[in-house]
Amino acid sequence: MICSHAGTGGNTPAPSPSQGSSGDSGSSGPQVCSYHSVSWACYDPERGYFNDGDGCYYRPLDKQPAEGDSAWEGHKPSEGSVYSQVCPQTNGGQGGLATVFQANAAGAKQVIDPVVQGKLIAGRMAFPAPVAGVAPKDTAVVKAPVWLWADGMAAPHADPLVLPGVSVTVTARLDGMTWEFGPGMSVDCATAGTPYDPKYGAATSPDCGYEFSVGSGTRQGGVFTGTVTAHWQAHVVITGPNAQTFDLPMPRATDFTLKVAEVQVLN
Repeated sequence: MICSHAGTGGNTPAPSPSQGSSGDSGSSGPQVCSYHSVSWACYDPERGYFNDGDGCYYRPLDKQPAEGDSAWEGHKPSEGSVYSQVCPQTNGGQGGLATVFQANAAGAKQVIDPVVQGKLIAGRMAFPAPVAGVAPKDTAVVKAPVWLWADGMAAPHADPLVLPGVSVTVTARLDGMTWEFGPGMSVDCATAGTPYDPKYGAATSPDCGYEFSVGSGTRQGGVFTGTVTAHWQAHVVITGPNAQTFDLPMPRATDFTLKVAEVQVLN
């Protein structure tokens, strides 16, 4: 049987923030399991839950095989689930990855926690970091429109996890961008912005732009060092007996530099 605390909430830690956790774990620290006097984390975001009976980690497959598939080992989906199995060894290596059937424990809570699975799916999605686009490209000018946009912002996709009576779907959503150029200089944009085209001339960006009130001449290297942050959200929808929805913030940021010149007026 998989580690008895798996999927019960308070004793088994949720994935760390880098794997998409919302930080709401009820544990003050990772729970530790033991096998042959060696300690192992009872939960691993990549490998799943630890079984202290055989020293292996088990994680339910994101997409369960069709009924009748050999992976079920002659069982029905209602009788359990198909897991990936990884068995760490005390010498630092790990046993070969296998796919195995695990039966539902009689009278036990469901081992597969849909909330944890939603966080795992989100953590494995490749949310892209923005590629900063700025126009004028070489040198902007004080009190003149600057266009801002982010390239490479295609939303990642993940197949839903479908289990008997439960499904977990994670959808990526961009909730805007933040461009920061230094203390007191920033702008929030609702979208990734519109790429500049020379045909727009001196027009202002329709959805993401900025005007500098000072130049960058006094800054190190004569440039502003900025950061653009894409505010991705992983929208998790769980259907079944305990249906719920929640969002996981998955921000991605990129640094860039921009030179801004003062306009010299000659009398």
